[in-house]
Amino acid sequence: MLPADNMAESRVVRLALVAAALGVLGCLWNAWCEFPFYSWNDVRLAPAFALRHGVNPYPLIGDGPLFTWIYGPVSLFLHLPATFAATAQGALQTAAIVNALLVLLPPAVVFFSSAELRQRGRVAAALAWCVTALVLPRSHLILHVADHAAIAFGLLSCWLLARDPQPGPGRLAAAAAACALAVWSKQITLFILPAQLVYLGLASGRGAVVRYTAAVAAFGLAALGIFTALFGFKNLWLNLVAIPGRLPWAEFWPRFTMRPWVLGLQVLGPIGVLVALWRSGRWPTRETESGRFLQVSALAAAAMLPVGLAGYFKIGGDINLLHSVDYLLPALLLLWLTRDVPASRLATARVLVVVALALGLRAPELKSPARGPFTAHLESAARLLAAHPHALWFPQQPVLTFYADGRLWHSEDGVLTRSIANYGIREPEFRGHLPKPLAGAVYPEAVQFPFAMPLLTELNQTSRHAYWTLYHRSPPPAASPAAVPTR
Repeated sequence: MLPADNMAESRVVRLALVAAALGVLGCLWNAWCEFPFYSWNDVRLAPAFALRHGVNPYPLIGDGPLFTWIYGPVSLFLHLPATFAATAQGALQTAAIVNALLVLLPPAVVFFSSAELRQRGRVAAALAWCVTALVLPRSHLILHVADHAAIAFGLLSCWLLARDPQPGPGRLAAAAAACALAVWSKQITLFILPAQLVYLGLASGRGAVVRYTAAVAAFGLAALGIFTALFGFKNLWLNLVAIPGRLPWAEFWPRFTMRPWVLGLQVLGPIGVLVALWRSGRWPTRETESGRFLQVSALAAAAMLPVGLAGYFKIGGDINLLHSVDYLLPALLLLWLTRDVPASRLATARVLVVVALALGLRAPELKSPARGPFTAHLESAARLLAAHPHALWFPQQPVLTFYADGRLWHSEDGVLTRSIANYGIREPEFRGHLPKPLAGAVYPEAVQFPFAMPLLTELNQTSRHAYWTLYHRSPPPAASPAAVPTR
């Protein structure tokens, strides 16, 4: 039997786990409710609908409809379940579940399959997972980005390499397959490969480096063959290489001040923790699973940081490009909990502090849980579409109009991306993937500078509807009861 003090400490740790788990449930509920509200998610989900319904999500110059998807196709396949939903609302809510699984399932695999952490009990693994879910940026759960699939496979690839001191052929092949999928999820993830090769060279020698490089190349080329057959090599090159390469740099200072605290936390925070580990003499060796995982994760984080920062300071880049924290957080938690839970009163105190801080980060949203899904704007849009069947373009809601019209129209962000990359769009090509006749274009009411409206000069009047602004001709089309003219 455990001594009384240890039993009390174990109960305290379990109570901390319950508190953390309730916090995670609250965050997941809020994210699921909030996910459909963002037009970003509608735009990012549309290419998966294109994939399922035979429309090339990587159009050439002059083709269409245009999408904003200039990333690898892996995430499109992973989001196919959302395309089977009966409504646009259902599709977005299904996509929210897929998104959450991509973010939170890989850390769960790490923690619950760790041989070291199993010796501490399932409480330790569950605690590590809950803290990860609470500490990761909130945007991970409410926004659908290609980065989540890239990080998921990249993290699993690093974990597979770290499981054994000398990974065998099967383990190397599995890690290589995951690495190739990560790169085919988002191109910048290619930079984890040099990091992994450095780790293998130090841990297993030159032979492992050669075998792993060959395996990654083989899986990558096999994927290239499959995706070329599906989408066309020219299509892939244009959308995955040429367009991203032609996107200009943003102005440094405005971009820096856009997310200064988050940027600093995600860059300086992990660096500070690693430096503290090194200087304290607690840097782990490769003799333990957790030590190996931290080493390969630290190398991956270091390799991804420069390219992530470069992407952030490009037009269109945002904080989701900083992958380093996603690699380091599971590795640091694994290292800590394999040594700390529930060994002493001091260790228990540390658990309580970490859980309290993690919950504190989420306190604003946990104080006001959502009452239900944020879908009132979709209901208002359905009324507009019913009043003007097959005649309205929602530039930022292609999934919404797909369910109404049975076709995919241009995504405005796709038009904008081509324009910024200096690929001109001729008027016949632009109008060829809009409803005919076009009675109006509908934007979320918060959009003040709609990019596409200068291309549609005939829509020179506006009226307000619940959550939306309708741009239309004068005189307006038959208005719905909620319409309010604005000029």
